[in-house]
Amino acid sequence: MRMNTKVSAVQNDSNVCADIVGFDFSDYNDADIAAVRSYWLQYGVIRFRAVHITDQQQVNFSRHFGDFVIHPKQLQEGGHPTHREILVISNVMTDGKPSGALGNSEATWHTDTWFYERPPAGAILRAIEVPPSGGDTYFLSTYHAYETLPEELRNAIEGRQIFFQSVYDKTGRLRLGKSEPTSTDFREWSGVVHPLVRTHGETGRKALYLGGTREGSWIVGMPLDESNDLIAELWEHTTATPDVFVQKWGVGDIVMWDNRCTMHRRDSFDPNTIRIMHRTTTSGERPV
Repeated sequence: MRMNTKVSAVQNDSNVCADIVGFDFSDYNDADIAAVRSYWLQYGVIRFRAVHITDQQQVNFSRHFGDFVIHPKQLQEGGHPTHREILVISNVMTDGKPSGALGNSEATWHTDTWFYERPPAGAILRAIEVPPSGGDTYFLSTYHAYETLPEELRNAIEGRQIFFQSVYDKTGRLRLGKSEPTSTDFREWSGVVHPLVRTHGETGRKALYLGGTREGSWIVGMPLDESNDLIAELWEHTTATPDVFVQKWGVGDIVMWDNRCTMHRRDSFDPNTIRIMHRTTTSGERPV
């Protein structure tokens, strides 16, 4: 057993991601895990290139970063046949039904399950099969989004909270277990309130927290029109940044992101090609 770690990180062409070098998924110790965790917290996104591990190895590795969270899609079309911890992301159809979640469409900028009381801390995504083009994943830092806010905008959101409705998903589909609301005012629907600026539970740094959609979001206590304008301005500021890391997937690539301080999106791809990914998700704290 090694006493010292050989794990290191090489920063990519943005401030959001680094490649992890020297980590062996079949032979690692506590020091190796501590090094990976340190780089994950430093960069927000880390990547392992073409490591070709098994589902069980992914589950074992993920356990070092927190309890497992069952993603909502795992309760629908994205369940794994033998590993309940894994969300299958796939556009493959079997007997006319999806064999995984998300299909081949674009996924716009979001943090994962922002409508939870305790959104997950992290996600670990592994490429099983990838299309020849498309399906790229993009990441940005919400630390950076907060730290580069103009003073006027920063003052406008100081101490503010944001409400996210939890009845419909981003596509307008009723979420699992939810009923059609009787009110037309989404502020009266079931949902969750989080700080608009959250403090990371491990690093202590502040990050802008916009969830996953402008629609169905409200800055608590503001007139709705003013809230909509301010939220739109914050989204524009956050997503217009040129400092974005683009993951062009290769088979065996693994990307691990900190859901507390990043946002991500996915390109669409040709439905006649195949993209299969296996994801594990780890628990997080309630945003403060």
